[in-house]
Amino acid sequence: MTDHQKGILYALAAAALNASIGVLTKTLVVLGFAPSSIAGLKTIIGFVILLGIVLAQAPRQLRGSWLQAGVCAFFGIFVLFHFETAAYAHQSAANVVVMLMACAAFSAMTLGWPVLGDRPRRRQVLGLLVAVVGVALICGANLGGDLHGLLLAAIAGTGYGIFSVLVKKLGLQGGFALTTRLLFFGSLYLGIAIQPDNLVQAHWSATAVLLLVLLAVFPTVLGFVCTTRAIQHISPGRVQTLELAEPVFAAVFALTLLGEVPSNGALAGGAVVMLGLYLSAS
Repeated sequence: MTDHQKGILYALAAAALNASIGVLTKTLVVLGFAPSSIAGLKTIIGFVILLGIVLAQAPRQLRGSWLQAGVCAFFGIFVLFHFETAAYAHQSAANVVVMLMACAAFSAMTLGWPVLGDRPRRRQVLGLLVAVVGVALICGANLGGDLHGLLLAAIAGTGYGIFSVLVKKLGLQGGFALTTRLLFFGSLYLGIAIQPDNLVQAHWSATAVLLLVLLAVFPTVLGFVCTTRAIQHISPGRVQTLELAEPVFAAVFALTLLGEVPSNGALAGGAVVMLGLYLSAS
């Protein structure tokens, strides 16, 4: 398997893992957990789990690159999660998802040119534009709502794009060791935003704990592992474009786990997204 093919598979795996966020978070919110508390708890739990694994298997891998990881975590975890959470208070979920993912892909592609010398091809740009249109169709996004919410979502997405370029520029090797460092700093950044009152008022149960652990393991730990691995093999702009497949996977999860049947617009949007990803990856 070529590096290009590995990068595509890792990026699509990251999109599939990240797609589980919506289903799991939606259930936790119903149980009384605030979005800021969920973001902080899943990051802390993910760090503790991953730290135990790395210390047991290869503790030497934790040496070095902590400062660089701290900078990357600021953009890829704090800016992404903090501003994304704030955006949902001002905008519809559909508009937030589309704006965030589009800005992540555009910022990674735009910054990758001067910082990494990775000039995007016309077909890659066309594929990105087509995929964004498809995501908008799936999510049912519209131009209405609070502009403040769209700005917050744009900041969150731009932070994620900057994170991707920095990981590539700094030569950080993706995997469990790097993700441990990222989640350590992410726990520090997001732990401050956890609301103690909300933790007391939330409905704690075995189900709630299980959901938090699943959020920590799949989209948080494994999602970042796959994203950083993908960046090693292909350009950050292409990784972020491929991760636009996330709403497609989310629709599949919603159908299989929640019984939510996608609309005709969502089905059409999924087809458009796949066309865009084909154009961008080819």
